Amino acid sequence: MSRVPATYADAQAVMARTFRGVDASEPVAGFYKVRLGRDTIILGVRLWFGPPHDPETGEVMDRSWRWQAEANGEPVDFDVVWPRCAGEPITEAEYRTFVARQEWARQHAPDSAYAERGRKVDRLSTSTPLPF
Repeated sequence: MSRVPATYADAQAVMARTFRGVDASEPVAGFYKVRLGRDTIILGVRLWFGPPHDPETGEVMDRSWRWQAEANGEPVDFDVVWPRCAGEPITEAEYRTFVARQEWARQHAPDSAYAERGRKVDRLSTSTPLPF
């Protein structure tokens, strides 16, 4: 019978070899997808580290840099989406698809869950477009 050469005292080394998850302790800039609540649609999220933008005019403000987030092209609180979205990276093209779908829904299907972030999906409604 053979034994594993690692001792129990060396748990850090054992965990480093076996852990396959996402390290959410340090944010990573990029594009992700997230669902903010039960029965809500999936949103595209963009994370970046930089100067904040004025919420009314969109101009870059002269303030200290910080982590920021956008959900479907609209500002959202960074702490709401990170680390919830950490394990779901997407491409920029997929993010643009999420943004375009919300813009389309606001014009053509304002009662659907795709038109407003956080609105619950009514599966029995005919006004909610199919996700495919």
